[in-house]
Amino acid sequence: MTVPNDLKQLYSKKLVALDTYFNEMINLYDKKKFPNVLLINGKKGIGKFTLTMHFMNYIFSNYETTPYNVQDKTINTNSIFYNSLLNKTSQDVILIKAEENKNIKIEEIRSLKSTIAHSSLSNKPRFTIIDDVEFLNNNSINALLKTLEEPALNNFFILINNQQSDLLETVSSRCSKTNIFLNSNKTNDVINYLIQDREIENLINFKNDITPGMFLKFNEIYFKYKIDKNDNIFIKLNKLINGYKKEKDKSLINLTYFLVNHSFLDKIKTNKKDIEFLLKTKSSIIKIIDNFVQFNLNINSVLNSIRIKLNDA
Repeated sequence: MTVPNDLKQLYSKKLVALDTYFNEMINLYDKKKFPNVLLINGKKGIGKFTLTMHFMNYIFSNYETTPYNVQDKTINTNSIFYNSLLNKTSQDVILIKAEENKNIKIEEIRSLKSTIAHSSLSNKPRFTIIDDVEFLNNNSINALLKTLEEPALNNFFILINNQQSDLLETVSSRCSKTNIFLNSNKTNDVINYLIQDREIENLINFKNDITPGMFLKFNEIYFKYKIDKNDNIFIKLNKLINGYKKEKDKSLINLTYFLVNHSFLDKIKTNKKDIEFLLKTKSSIIKIIDNFVQFNLNINSVLNSIRIKLNDA
């Protein structure tokens, strides 16, 4: 199974701003009404995986003498379950996550089917968590569908949809669904907690416009590529595009899209007479970046074209 190497960094030991969703999940579970297949929808980085991991710790640490702290929504990091999950030795939770912008392989789904066909070694429930479920391709979906329709006894599925691609209706129609949303105040609360808890230096100046997970990723990129938040937009794009040329890390391109959109939104707010022209210019720059990624264009010509468009705006 594909399990993230840095699982500890993917979620925080304290759950912030998602209390309502968490309480709904544990109430359903405690009343034995939790659905066999739950689809959690929401923006990438909003906290769906964190919410799911806290739910797992609530369930399985309660079999121990060090249970989950429901009042503070805090994981006991000394619990056996928590550490088995980090060490990838848990028999109770199966994690599958797509590699960066790649489809989940059919071999992983076949391996999953083989695993859950056998009874658990204990009487505990078994949960399969598929993150980035939108990256299931047709073959993987066809292999998974029957398992979703007829799950083995005491087996549950939590599918996390990060809305980066269209999720096929054949999957969605077989799930109970919940949609995760954070308003700007709650988003700010989570980001401020992460800054303090992880002792992060905040290098970016747009934290209210992104999800907490995106904040962590973009802030990390700013640090790695020595981007100053006071740099002009072209200097930032120059560093990111050069970085992508070397490493092919799609998160760098995602940040360029965000910065272009963010920059032109500011321009539109201050120059309402030329909105149509600014929107066309923004679209042109996005198209240049798209073509650069798709066709591996010459980086100097790409940057020069972007510079001209930015100067015109």
